Amino acid sequence: MTPESLKPALETREGKQKRTILVVDDDRRVVDLLQISLSQNGYRVTTASTGEEALEAVRRETPDMVILDLRLPKKNGYEVCAALKSSKETSAIPVIMVSATAEVDARLQGLMHGADDYLTKPFSPKELLIKVRRIFERMEKAEVLSTKNRELETEVARNREDLVVRNKELRFQVFSLETLMGLTHQLNSSLDLDSLMGTVILSVVGQLRVNSACLFLTDSRENPKRLDAWTFKGVKEELVRSITFAYDDDFAHAIRPVDGEEARPIRLQDLSEDPSLEHDVGPLYAAGFTLACPVMMKEKLTAILAVGEKVSGQDFQSTDLEMVKALSESAGIAIENARLFKDLQDTYLATVRVLVSTIEAKDPYTHGHTERVAQYAVGIARAMDFGSDEIQTIQLGAILHDIGKLHTSDSILHKPGALTDEEWRLVKAHPVRGAQMLQGVKFLEKATDLVRHHHERVDGKGYPDGLRGDEITIGAKIVNVADAFDAMTTERPYRAGLTIEQAVDQMQQKAGTQFAAEVVEVLVRALQDGSIQLIRNPTVFDDSVRATTSFDRGQ
Repeated sequence: MTPESLKPALETREGKQKRTILVVDDDRRVVDLLQISLSQNGYRVTTASTGEEALEAVRRETPDMVILDLRLPKKNGYEVCAALKSSKETSAIPVIMVSATAEVDARLQGLMHGADDYLTKPFSPKELLIKVRRIFERMEKAEVLSTKNRELETEVARNREDLVVRNKELRFQVFSLETLMGLTHQLNSSLDLDSLMGTVILSVVGQLRVNSACLFLTDSRENPKRLDAWTFKGVKEELVRSITFAYDDDFAHAIRPVDGEEARPIRLQDLSEDPSLEHDVGPLYAAGFTLACPVMMKEKLTAILAVGEKVSGQDFQSTDLEMVKALSESAGIAIENARLFKDLQDTYLATVRVLVSTIEAKDPYTHGHTERVAQYAVGIARAMDFGSDEIQTIQLGAILHDIGKLHTSDSILHKPGALTDEEWRLVKAHPVRGAQMLQGVKFLEKATDLVRHHHERVDGKGYPDGLRGDEITIGAKIVNVADAFDAMTTERPYRAGLTIEQAVDQMQQKAGTQFAAEVVEVLVRALQDGSIQLIRNPTVFDDSVRATTSFDRGQ
C-alpha cells in the first residue's frame, strides 16, 4: 500500500485530469517498474525507448513531466533534454534525468542541459516518487498563485470606479518619471536646436496632457533683448507670434527665481493681480496659457515655457508642476549644449572656408565654386526632406569636395591644352587625397565619403573606386550633381556658362549614366519651383582670355 505522504497532490483535486509522465528508457525492466509505480500513485504514464521516440512522443502529446535516461540509442539524454529546453513550447516541462553513473560531472552535465532533478541508478521507487511529488507541488503552488492573481485582478475589475482611476494615476506618474529620464537623455544627446525645442513641446503636451504649450526663446545668448515664440503646439500661430517679452521687463523679472531658489512654474493667476504685469499676462491668457516657467541656464533666463490648461479640465497637481520644472531644467541644459555646439560648428566652418579659399586662389576663374556647390547641394537635400544632421554632412562634403586639389600642382591645373596620362592621373587623385586629409579630424570625418566619391558615376565609369548604382551614397550623388550643375552654368575662360535650360537638358540626358536620376529630378523640380536659384559667378571673360585650361577637368 502506498503511503499517504507519497500520493500526489493532484489526487486531492477532484475533477482534475491526471498528470501525464513520459518515461524514456531503453531498459524494458526499468520502464515496467516505473510504469507500475507511477500508475499506482495516480499518474498516467506513456513510454519511449529512444531519444527520437521521446521527442516524437512530446510532439504528439505534451506530457506534464519527462523521466529521461541518460544513455539512449541515437539521441542521448543530454541531447533530448537540451532540445526540450530550447523550444518555447516545451521548455517548461520538468525533466528528471536518470543515469547509471554517480559521477559528479554527469550530474552537473544533466543540470547544465536543463534537467530539473537527477537520479542515479539503482534507485528506489520511493525516492523517485518523492522527487516527482515535490516538482508537481511546486507547479501546483505556481498554479495556485496564478489563480489567486486572476482572482485579485477580477476583484480589482469589480471595483473599477475607484481603483482603476488611482491605478492609472500611479502608472502615469511612474511612466512620466521613466519618460522624463529618457527625454533628458534624448535632449542632451541632440545638438539641433529646432529639433530639441520640438521634442520639448511634444513632451510637455503629451506628459502633462495639456491643450497647448509654447517656448519663448532668446535669439541671442550673448546679448539677449527679447524672447519670441520659437516653437508651439495646440495654439493659433497668430496668437503666439504676437507675444514677445523684453528680456529685462517686469514679467521676466517676476518669473525669475530669487537668488538661491530654484526655477519653478508659476500660475498666471498669481501674477494677474499685479497691474504692472497685465500687459504680458493678458496676451498669455488670451492664447489659452495658465502656467509660465522660466528656463534658466547659468543663472540667466534662457527661455520661458508657457503651458495651457489640462485636457481633463482639472487643476495642476504638485506632480504636474514638478514635471514642468524638470522638463524646463532639461530644456535649459539642452539649449546651452546646442548653442555651444553651433558656435563650435561655425568656427569649424569658418576654418574650412579659409582652407577652401586656398584652393580657389589657385585659379581666380573658379572663385566661389565651392560655396555655390554647397548651396545647390543643401537645396537638393532639403527638397528631399533630409534631416538637419544629414544636411550638415552634405554641406561639409560640398564645401570640401575639391580639398584634395591642394596637392595638385599649379602647372597641371593651369596647363593649356591636353594633359598627359600621368598629369591626368594626378588630377584624378584629388578625391582620394581629399578624403585622406579629412581622416582623423573628428568634425570633418563624416564628409569623407562625399569627398572621395563625388566623381563616381551611377554607370560605374567614375573614379576613384568605380562604384555604381546604390554602391554610391545619396550624399555623394547629390554633391556630384551639384558640382556638375555649377560647372555647366558658370563662366569659364574657355567657354560661356550654359543657361538653366541648357544645363538641365544635359543633366537629364546623362541621368541614369553619369548622374543619379532621382537627384537630377529633384534639382530640376527645385529650379522650376524656385526653391533653388541659379547663382552666377561675377567674373565675365572676353574672347581674348578664352583659352583652354585644365583646372576643372575633374568637374
